[in-house]
Amino acid sequence: MSSLTCFKAYDIRGKLGEELNEDIAWRIGRAYGEFLKPKTIVVRR
Repeated sequence: MSSLTCFKAYDIRGKLGEELNEDIAWRIGRAYGEFLKPKTIVVRR
């Protein structure tokens, strides 16, 4: 598995198709929700 370059010090960001793809974004979101169980999240484009 290659290293993920989308993880920064205080956020997750990257270019779609290069550093992020739909599968990675879904897995990150799913893990975040399962682990932290937040009431509110922010998704920004």
